[in-house]
Amino acid sequence: MEFTQDQTPNGIVIVLRGSFTFKDHHGFRAVLDALTAAGGGRRVLDLAQVDFLDSAALGMLLIAEDETTRALGSLILRNPSGPITRLFELSAMDTLFRIERTDESRAA
Repeated sequence: MEFTQDQTPNGIVIVLRGSFTFKDHHGFRAVLDALTAAGGGRRVLDLAQVDFLDSAALGMLLIAEDETTRALGSLILRNPSGPITRLFELSAMDTLFRIERTDESRAA
């Protein structure tokens, strides 16, 4: 998994790319640090370019949700692909996360 981050006037957007698996747990610490260090505003993980997510990655997303909440923020998962959305639904994770779809993702 690779990621880029962008501080916007509305908050931070972190774009994840590639496969997101157990082997990314050390690198994901930088994502967590960026999410918790962000000031007020939205904290968005854009998942549009994530092509695979395993159960360990689901756990890391839960940790991100928890740490963001403790930092008095809220986490938004943006534009998960169809298969990842289905994984969220099958694992009932869609009830734990705020999932957002932009107009661009609806057109795809």
